Amino acid sequence: MNKDELKTDTEQLVQDFLDGDVQAFNRLVMHYQTKIYNLALNYVKSPEEAKDLAQDIFVTVYRSLPKLREKEKFTSWLYQIAINHCRNRYKKLSRRGYFSNISLDDEESFLQIAGDEGPEKLLQRKNTINLVRSTIDSMAEAEKEIILLRDIQELAYEEISDILHIPLGTVKSKLNRARTSLKDRLKKHYQDL
Repeated sequence: MNKDELKTDTEQLVQDFLDGDVQAFNRLVMHYQTKIYNLALNYVKSPEEAKDLAQDIFVTVYRSLPKLREKEKFTSWLYQIAINHCRNRYKKLSRRGYFSNISLDDEESFLQIAGDEGPEKLLQRKNTINLVRSTIDSMAEAEKEIILLRDIQELAYEEISDILHIPLGTVKSKLNRARTSLKDRLKKHYQDL
C-alpha cells in the first residue's frame, strides 16, 4: 500500500469510526501500531514500557478522535499525541532514575542486529549502533525528536511540520542542524565521517 492509498484508507477508517464503526478504530491501530511502538521504544528504551506507552497513546486517541476536525490530518494528529505522551513518560522515568538501570548492550533494546556476519563484524556493528543510539540520546530534545521523526520514523517533511507546528522550511533547517550536530558528535569517535 503506497502513502496515498494509506492516507485515503486512513481517512475512510476515521470517518467510519466517527460514524459508529468501532472496528474501524481497530484497523487504524493495526496500521499505526508498529510505528507508534517504535517511536515509544526510542524514548523509553524498554519493550515492556514501550508497549504500555503505545497502549496509553491509543487509548488517548480513541477518546479524543471524535474531537478531530480534519480527518485528513489524522496521522499528524496521532504523532502529536504520541510525542506528547513520549515526552511526558520520558521525563517521569528520568526523574525516577529509570534510564540509569538500562544497558545499551541489552538484547531486548531497539535497533536489533541481524545477519550472517562473523563475530567481529557483529561486535563492530553492535558497538556502532550503541554509539549512534547513545549519541542521539545525548542530543537536545528538539534535535533528537526531529531525527527520530524523519530518519527513524521516515515521516515526510510536511507531516513533521504539522506534528511540531513549525513551518516546512524550519523543519528542513532544524533537521540539517540536527544531522550536522549528530555527525560532529560522532566524528569524535570516527575520524572518517
